[in-house]
Amino acid sequence: MKFPWANIVILILGAAELVTGYLSLTQGTPEWAAALHVHRILGFGIVALLFWKGRNILARLLVWRLWKRQWLAYSLSLFLLAALLAALGLGIAWSHLGYFSFAGISGVSWHIYLSLALAPVLVWHVLRHRYNLQTRYWAERRNALRLGGLALAGLALWQAGELANRLASLPGADRRFTGSYLRGQLAGNGFPATSWLNDSPEPVDISRWQLEVTGLVGRPLAVSHSDLAGWTEQYRTIRATLDCTGGWHTTQDWAGLPLRAVLDLAEVRPQAASITVRSVTGYFRRFSLEEAEGYLLATTVGNEALSHWHGFPLRLVAPGKRGFEWVKWVDSIEVNDTSKWWQPPLPVT
Repeated sequence: MKFPWANIVILILGAAELVTGYLSLTQGTPEWAAALHVHRILGFGIVALLFWKGRNILARLLVWRLWKRQWLAYSLSLFLLAALLAALGLGIAWSHLGYFSFAGISGVSWHIYLSLALAPVLVWHVLRHRYNLQTRYWAERRNALRLGGLALAGLALWQAGELANRLASLPGADRRFTGSYLRGQLAGNGFPATSWLNDSPEPVDISRWQLEVTGLVGRPLAVSHSDLAGWTEQYRTIRATLDCTGGWHTTQDWAGLPLRAVLDLAEVRPQAASITVRSVTGYFRRFSLEEAEGYLLATTVGNEALSHWHGFPLRLVAPGKRGFEWVKWVDSIEVNDTSKWWQPPLPVT
């Protein structure tokens, strides 16, 4: 092979997969469904590339004299290929076979973990072949045609898979636009209990617990559990879908105090721009004041008091957000003068 153009294509497709994968992971409204569709098309495009160039790739990896000279580089290349095949295989299986897990971790989570593990090895691979990134190589018209052809092949393979789901009535036909599968519907506490970074606090002692509202407010609050019970006339019930990045979703009736009502009681100052909702574990997420208008601090789900693992005594219900934004075991809200973007894109604590 005079010019390994596949390196440039893998770089482009891999980078686009990471971007669209991130958007698919973090965005929970139908308006962002296109990101996941592009993610699937590009993934099938990589499958088409491997079918196309797989024989050449394997032939080079099986040359023993090259292994003797560059055993570390070839070991990493073999890991890159194996992890890429495993990540693609898990993604395709998830799209057709329904919910499955290994070692208590869902198939789509393994797909995500493997993809993240691929990123540094892919960067190393590209740097190792950086001579291919010279303008005279990647700007060739035929490379653009190859990339476009792979995108069309990915589109065709994706649609063929979706057609197979429908014709064979496979579980994949019923997945949500995010790729998640239904696990509990209007079932009270009867749905999976998961936490980002495996938060697992001891049950909250309600005699000592209180909700604090601080920051840019004219009237800081410290609300006890008995205070909450006395505000039931302000409670509201909303039906909202919790869509977990672990690959499942559930729609439930949530009841509690509108977040807007709490902020009004605290008298938010005019210069406020965002709020930070924090858990007893230290876990937190930020939201704009506009977003907070439609959120709920829930105490019950489906006419049942929240169980400990579902966030008792108080959890945030954030319609349109992915599950990791629905903070559990809420004990404080801080009003900020900075944007909601002033936080890690994904939680780190």
